[in-house]
Amino acid sequence: MPAVHRLPVRVRYPEADPMGRLHHSRFLVYFEMGRTEMLRERGVTYRDMETAGRFIAIARADVRYRAGARYDDELIIETWVETIRGARIVFGNRLLRHDGHLGETIIAEATITGALLNAQGQVERFADEDIRFFLGDEGV
Repeated sequence: MPAVHRLPVRVRYPEADPMGRLHHSRFLVYFEMGRTEMLRERGVTYRDMETAGRFIAIARADVRYRAGARYDDELIIETWVETIRGARIVFGNRLLRHDGHLGETIIAEATITGALLNAQGQVERFADEDIRFFLGDEGV
């Protein structure tokens, strides 16, 4: 199993709809936060990648909404890399609600697929060192 990065967040008031529930459009923002912070925890910021002329363009996002979250709920964004092949990288994501002593409830699950692009916008294959960085010991 790949290493899972966990990022705690709290649903903020402007992220909720008029019923006080986390709006579905915010889920992709949360998953982006998870990917960004996973990189940072591993020692590279997305800004570092951009400065080096490397970008991950999101090509597909599949989200399964399973439960609701409300304003001020404590959530956990889980992010991991499922696979890397050629120029394609697939991230796994889960959004969990921390329910105190009851544990965690899955709010949503997602698979986000990206492609590695260079500064000219051309597709570029992930090098072996990239695969090791993203997947760790599971990679090569």
